[in-house]
Amino acid sequence: MKSVMSTKAAQAQQCYEDLLKQTGIEVNTPVIFNVDPKLQVKMTAACFTHNPFPGILKPVLLSLRLKAVRRLFEEEKVLQTGPAAAILALDAVVSQEFGNKRSGKKRKSPVLCDVGLAGMQVIRLYMCAYEGNEDFIQARYKSAIRVDNALNGSFYKYRTKDDRMFSAHVYYESQKKKIMKTLGIRKDPDKFVFTSLPLDKITTAKAIEKWNGEELEEKVFADGACGCVLRSREEWENTLAGKAVCAMPLYRFTKVSDAEKKTFPGYDPEKGPLSGIKVLDLTHIIAGPACTRLLAENGADVLMIRRGIFTEQEQAMLELDGWAGKHAIHLDFNVKEDLERAKELIREADVVVSSYQNGCLDHFGLSIDDIHALNPNVIYGSLVCFSDSVWKERPGWAPCAEDITGLSIRNGSEKKPENLNGVPLDYIPGMILYSGIVKALQKQMEEGGAYTITGSLTRGGMWLHECTDLWEGKHLLVKHSQVLSGIAIPCWKSIFHKVEGTAAGDVYFPACAAYEDGLDVYQNMKFDDGNTGFKSE
Repeated sequence: MKSVMSTKAAQAQQCYEDLLKQTGIEVNTPVIFNVDPKLQVKMTAACFTHNPFPGILKPVLLSLRLKAVRRLFEEEKVLQTGPAAAILALDAVVSQEFGNKRSGKKRKSPVLCDVGLAGMQVIRLYMCAYEGNEDFIQARYKSAIRVDNALNGSFYKYRTKDDRMFSAHVYYESQKKKIMKTLGIRKDPDKFVFTSLPLDKITTAKAIEKWNGEELEEKVFADGACGCVLRSREEWENTLAGKAVCAMPLYRFTKVSDAEKKTFPGYDPEKGPLSGIKVLDLTHIIAGPACTRLLAENGADVLMIRRGIFTEQEQAMLELDGWAGKHAIHLDFNVKEDLERAKELIREADVVVSSYQNGCLDHFGLSIDDIHALNPNVIYGSLVCFSDSVWKERPGWAPCAEDITGLSIRNGSEKKPENLNGVPLDYIPGMILYSGIVKALQKQMEEGGAYTITGSLTRGGMWLHECTDLWEGKHLLVKHSQVLSGIAIPCWKSIFHKVEGTAAGDVYFPACAAYEDGLDVYQNMKFDDGNTGFKSE
């Protein structure tokens, strides 16, 4: 195990150097990647604790946890642990250096990043747990029953008439209904769930085999759902969408105005480098919330807009992890007064982050241009599935991004594609976007300006290809990090960290991987619901 994790630490070093090169971020803080020889035993034991699911899903979750943890400590055909450690290290570095900028100090304490715990960050949705709120326990259980249906492309892929492999990705009931209609599946969507999987898979296979692959892909997207033909990397790179994605930087950093410099009052070093910074969160499911969760953990005042109660969201199953550290406010943009309140909050915010499908907020007067007009000094962070040009308005999810960019085939084979461990193309693109947002905040302090930072799930997927190519080819000179073994710090003592008194009861979040000098991110992870505005109000 130690040799595998030492290799992954060396991979993290290569990926870190690549990140600095691709983002153009200059750093002064050294990074130490840690390898804990006892971590696999501790993490495996933790899988048997804090299992929140009742009934038939309890052994299912345990199986998913054990498999995911085992894979963390095995060699990877497609690198994901090293890249996760690298981007988390960079996020911690830019955060610490931004805090130095705000405080006027010049600390150079190294950032510590545990490689195994970094790998765990992309399987967080399996590891999060909770207790004490029976309504939420039942809501998340029902959410899990709905989402793991025969159209869950992470687990179930089907042959088309032209012998292509097709995967569907539907995480909302509205999208499930659309794709079932496209496929001619007449069953009641409310009964197309986990408990009916065996027959539903047969029905779905028969429906999909009537279509040619790319024709079905186009029809599904046209109908407002998400599904794709699995492609090799070469096939993907030769599509118009693939070429557009490959032409993107890791995130697109666009200056949109010459707004005045900002000073960001409210800095409190004990709360974190982003303390006092107001972030309006227009995100959902995993990728966007992964970014805004990191902002909250580093002290930002994050307010998430929801149409209803936090714990009654349709995809509470997937969203719990992304709630950490946030306030939530209930606003329905179809209600005039609620929409006006949202616009007031945009005017107050330093940062707005959105991960909804491009164009879906436009008819409320909340397009990217509208938001910059409402707040000429705002930083706008955006996560899309595809590029910000071709297919920019198509919906997409992390497993779809793996399937369509060739990662699933590279990780398995054309005959037996295999998705990566957890959902790295949710978490890693969110982590990448975070670094761009903090870079923009520092730019605002140094020279002013308003910015749009655009990330992409499929561009994050291509970065995993690039990281794997880098490891298999000519290595970069390592200048900014080193590897040590067995570093012991309090925040890594336990696999789970308990956060008491949240809107979902007492919650157990996985231990954070990166440690910044003196910062206790766990103090910032409590979340609540039904608020009227930012915490500082």
